[in-house]
Amino acid sequence: MALEKDKFLQEIQSIAQLAREQQLSVSQQIQNNLNQSTTYTSDAKRLENLYNLASQLQQIAMQGISNLQANAANYRQIIDSMEKECVEELISQDLQVIQAMQQAISALSQAQSALLQSNSISKMFDHISKCEDTLNQIERENPS
Repeated sequence: MALEKDKFLQEIQSIAQLAREQQLSVSQQIQNNLNQSTTYTSDAKRLENLYNLASQLQQIAMQGISNLQANAANYRQIIDSMEKECVEELISQDLQVIQAMQQAISALSQAQSALLQSNSISKMFDHISKCEDTLNQIERENPS
């Protein structure tokens, strides 16, 4: 009877451990996706700002050369802001290229991880079945 109880407890512990490992793996995947979303959001804001600044300059240019000459310092400031946004976006894009290469390299690792997760879920199912078998055996040995 004690042997079945120990066996049952061991199966339950195995299930809990496998479930926790899977939970941590999925949490890491969620965090990676959130980090990537944050990067895309920053890129979108920078690009929107660039578009708005370009639109301002376009409207100013349509007002004629005398307006450009009279307010050159203000327009230079807009152009400097656009240049700054472009540099930041180039840096971001370069970092994304590096990150994408790293992700491509890690894709094989992720595929292996998915296979291991599948294997872990199968093991968890086996442990659940063994728990059920052990519980059935305990019930047969000690009817209520």
